[in-house]
Amino acid sequence: MHRLYLSDLDGTLLNSAGEVSERTRQGLEELLQEGLPFTVASARSHFSIRKLFGDLEFTLPIIEFNGAFLTDYRTGRHLEVYALGRALGEEVFDRITRTGLRPFVCSYDGREDCLHYDELVNAGMVWYEARRRAAGDPRLRRTARLRDTLAEQVVSLTVMAPDRPRVEALRDELAETYGEQLQLFCYENEYSPGNWWLTIHHAAASKHIAMRRLREAHAPSAELVAFGDNVNDLLMLEHADVAVAVANAVEPVRAVADHVIGTNDEDSVVAFLEAAHRSEASPSRAPALDAAL
Repeated sequence: MHRLYLSDLDGTLLNSAGEVSERTRQGLEELLQEGLPFTVASARSHFSIRKLFGDLEFTLPIIEFNGAFLTDYRTGRHLEVYALGRALGEEVFDRITRTGLRPFVCSYDGREDCLHYDELVNAGMVWYEARRRAAGDPRLRRTARLRDTLAEQVVSLTVMAPDRPRVEALRDELAETYGEQLQLFCYENEYSPGNWWLTIHHAAASKHIAMRRLREAHAPSAELVAFGDNVNDLLMLEHADVAVAVANAVEPVRAVADHVIGTNDEDSVVAFLEAAHRSEASPSRAPALDAAL
């Protein structure tokens, strides 16, 4: 059976340092050259993904911002955009700011991607802004009129703070008020322990929806195989034909997985892909993915 493979990045395809290991890079390069239908589905931006993989030949669109963008990897052109909408964005923004927190506003202004912000009100925000600046992220836009940026196509409002109960209380308030209008992901940033994040997207901005759209456009009959580790991967794995969790995944992700492989520090995803590709390419071998394990 023809298969389409999608992998999360942080905690899954990337190692614990947030890097693409040389083993994984070489393996992906060979697999893509051999025509393996593979792409990535991440909370990261195109800039950040491109920084990791360079000129690797992703022929399928990538999924960025948890499904808010379907993007051509080579050019950075957005093929699909799922934005919050100005009215909803303004309501959510006002609820955030009433708590004393300030969001980063990720948007597309019709020409380029932007990462708007104003006050850095806690150490987590300072850490993140410094990390993006050190990476040379061209999206950074500091502004005194942050609320005005909601006129753009806003794909994510990201709140961060060291106070977990405060962030979770905001998540609960938004979930209760807006229900199925939003996708909300609350988690501790794995590269900044103690820094809790809440990412807020339109309900249609989800990896599992983007995954289905990708299949419809590029391989309608393909079996979907998805890899993940964290809460923002849960729906993607639940809607995949074959769900694969890395051993370091959170318990809810491991619970829905058809297969649990090694950790993200063991190049486990690329090893699985290589074995599955060999199995699929050889008519003498069983097509079941169990043969890859």
